[in-house]
Amino acid sequence: MDNKLKITIVTPGSQPLVFEGTGLITSTTDGRIEFKSNHAPIIISTVPATTTISTENGNEILFTSSGIVYINNNELKFCCDAAEKSLDIDEARAVSAKERAEKRLEQGKDVDVERAKRALARANARINTISIND
Repeated sequence: MDNKLKITIVTPGSQPLVFEGTGLITSTTDGRIEFKSNHAPIIISTVPATTTISTENGNEILFTSSGIVYINNNELKFCCDAAEKSLDIDEARAVSAKERAEKRLEQGKDVDVERAKRALARANARINTISIND
């Protein structure tokens, strides 16, 4: 059996990120999930997370937003709203977004709580992605 996994991350308005690796770890609403070569076919939705791609040259660490992972025949396709390498993340902007989302959640009234929770999740995932590579 082949232990290689072709990984393609697709985001709107950007060229796909393509990796040849042995696995990908990301998060769903149920927690962390790992995909390796020869994984059973599956389609699953993801939440904002620090995503790790295992390659022969080490690990690639990315922030990925909510999305869908489809895996079949050692090809993994990850379609998400955003995917950013840690070096491309603006830390000051992520911290500011986190603070804004927390303030909106504290206000409680006249606030779209679900939208604020999603913004907070994205900000926290970006900050976590940066801290892993420090």
